[in-house]
Amino acid sequence: MNGNLSRFFLGLRWYPDPMLRPSGSLLASSRAAQRRTLRLEVVRLAAAVTRKTAVAVADLVGTAADLLLMLGLPLLYAVAAYLTLDLPARLVAGRAHFSGTGLLVFLAAVGVSLLGVSRMLRGAPPVAPVRPKFARAMLLATWAAALLLTVADLAG
Repeated sequence: MNGNLSRFFLGLRWYPDPMLRPSGSLLASSRAAQRRTLRLEVVRLAAAVTRKTAVAVADLVGTAADLLLMLGLPLLYAVAAYLTLDLPARLVAGRAHFSGTGLLVFLAAVGVSLLGVSRMLRGAPPVAPVRPKFARAMLLATWAAALLLTVADLAG
């Protein structure tokens, strides 16, 4: 056996000479390094939670907007068709007079009605999950119902 090795195995020390030990970032056992690593992990976790929360909120708002459009737009089309026909008929019959608010309501109703009719004439896909032919038929039925309600309003 070599003299160095015999001293290692049989000697007083467990290792023969001073060892090289890693220092700095290789060891990562110092408290400052642990605090720095913990801070970085907390910041990364907070950023990930914020990102995922923002995505979830955006999805929720998008779903709510889609649901509102899907349920509200057909009703809005129906009300607009009725107001587009009824308000001028009342004015012509002398049963009502337009104020500034009434004129704004009439113009808004005409705008929504024109939007619905132009979407129908362009063949745009319906907002609700129905077939385009059914949506077109329902829009025409809405206009027919608005005409009947207007005639009934003027007759009564």
